[in-house]
Amino acid sequence: MGQISESDLRKADVIVSTTAGIVSGVIRAGTGSNLSHARLYIGNGEIIEAVGDGVVKRTLREAMASDTLTIAYRRRGINSATADAVVRFAERQVGRGYDYSGAAGAGQASVRGVIISALLPLGTAVVLDGAIRNAIEPDNRFFCTELIVRAFQVANAPITNTRANIVQPGELPASSFLQYVGHLRGS
Repeated sequence: MGQISESDLRKADVIVSTTAGIVSGVIRAGTGSNLSHARLYIGNGEIIEAVGDGVVKRTLREAMASDTLTIAYRRRGINSATADAVVRFAERQVGRGYDYSGAAGAGQASVRGVIISALLPLGTAVVLDGAIRNAIEPDNRFFCTELIVRAFQVANAPITNTRANIVQPGELPASSFLQYVGHLRGS
């Protein structure tokens, strides 16, 4: 499709992105991807995403303010009832905390992430603690892709076969469950 606008988006579209910021650069280096973030479009120009402040709801325009690349994907075969269920789950998570240890663990799933974590022994302990916490309370805290993958799982419309707590933003475009909608920014 190429370049699209906000009007081309539908409820429950998955939006992946990157910025020129330091945190984005660290995530991209750790995962070996050109993508560092994911958010869920909920309609009416709004998204829900998990960021350092936790799970938040805000306008797409505000969320994309520092993006250098923003791409939209849609769950194949999704109907409006399923899209509503995905959004309802995500909306119930607004206000929950950010899963720092889970985000670090997702980065460790890549070869680069393992190398980086080997240089940071404390990071390994944090990841182990997060893995234990996620096993006990999987929906207590979220990092960006974890939130989105869980929302689709709960709605019985998975977007990956990988566990929610280890999926990286860069893995989503390769999912056979998702189809490319278009670029909102960049090319």
